[in-house]
Amino acid sequence: MVTVALSSWWTVGWAAGAVVVLLVALLLLTITALARKTDGVANDLVTDLASIAHKTGPLQNVAQTNNAVRTITHCLRQARGGDAVRDRYATSPGWRE
Repeated sequence: MVTVALSSWWTVGWAAGAVVVLLVALLLLTITALARKTDGVANDLVTDLASIAHKTGPLQNVAQTNNAVRTITHCLRQARGGDAVRDRYATSPGWRE
């Protein structure tokens, strides 16, 4: 009678194995779905950032334009015989020539 009781445990083992396999498959499908969603959001963000970079590209030239205007006005003052104006911001790290 003991051997009969032990031989029926294989069904419990198969059932437990099936539950484990189903849980792993469910977790794998969930992870895959979340990864696809994250990939879609990341692609949207990259597209948005590329658009922002394209639209703000001209702002990179503002410092050059500012320095050119300062040079032109300085030269015009000297050509007209005026005193050179001391630039109080010349030592600031923001004013690079």
